Amino acid sequence: MINYRDFVPRQNGFVFKFIKKDNQFIHTYIEGDLLRKLGMTPSMVIGKTVFDFVPRDQALQKERFYEKSWNGETVNYEGYIGDTYYLANLFPIKINSEVVEVNGTAIDITAEKNNEKRIREMEKLSVVGELAAGIAHEIRNPLTSLTGFTKIIKEQVTDPSLHEYLLIMEDELDRINQIVNEFMFIAKPKETMEIKETNINALVRNVIKFMEPQTNLKSIMVNLFFSDKITAFCDPNQIKQVLINILQNAIEATSESLSIDISLTKMDESQFKIEIRDRGCGISEERQKKLFEPFYTTKEKGTGLGLMVCKRIIEIHQGTIEVNSHQEIGTIFEIVLPLKTKTGKQLLES
Repeated sequence: MINYRDFVPRQNGFVFKFIKKDNQFIHTYIEGDLLRKLGMTPSMVIGKTVFDFVPRDQALQKERFYEKSWNGETVNYEGYIGDTYYLANLFPIKINSEVVEVNGTAIDITAEKNNEKRIREMEKLSVVGELAAGIAHEIRNPLTSLTGFTKIIKEQVTDPSLHEYLLIMEDELDRINQIVNEFMFIAKPKETMEIKETNINALVRNVIKFMEPQTNLKSIMVNLFFSDKITAFCDPNQIKQVLINILQNAIEATSESLSIDISLTKMDESQFKIEIRDRGCGISEERQKKLFEPFYTTKEKGTGLGLMVCKRIIEIHQGTIEVNSHQEIGTIFEIVLPLKTKTGKQLLES
């Protein structure tokens, strides 16, 4: 008798068998550590079809692979259950040229899939960075001239109606300049870092003070929850930029007279967490997946760069930023940062 345990990939896989009975594929054996990682037991699989333990769309796909193997082919395919990805192989077992059962193996490839995703994101950012550097260079010179001439004309114009138009021009030129700055940051984010010892509590308070005109306009109360006094080594201007961007989004999503919560917590001796929670309209799951992609925006005047820049800032600080949102309930942005970040020079060297 074959001991199928001998074929189980240690720690990161499982083996299984199935037969075809009454036009259904029935599992007759399964064992391996990956099964336990998925929160499953052999009894949840043995005697059952794939439709009994995975969503229907995945089950239909797996059934097609099972059918091909039952017809005599060796089949390789990738699948997933929840957030865990695996690579499976199916081997038909024949007696007198007829398939009587199929043996399968699966190994955990979640880490490899995540690495592939990170590489794709880095390649995309590299292309965006090259594009951004070129655009910023071409725009900055004429932008400087336009801004200077607008100021000169504004000082000489006495007609109030023309003065109003010039103010609008200045505002729009400032907005273009902000976009150019975002492009420059995307192109060379590490070179602009200035790491210094920073009082994070004071930094958060300063951001809230800076945003007061907008919160007052909608009668929004910003509640602060500080469980610890936190000092960290980071680039305060970049972290401030992240918080302003996220708080701006929270204000826009929040109806009048509601509140926004900001909490600051020291997680352990090496890192701390900033959480921004609004009670706005929420974000759909589909949109959440695209939030940090370059040029993705749902705003009429948005560039689609704000949250991508936020993610880049947090990542070069060796931190993480995550969003959790439910429509009609609200959104939570969670930022985790180290208490000590490498200097810009160290990051460039690495």
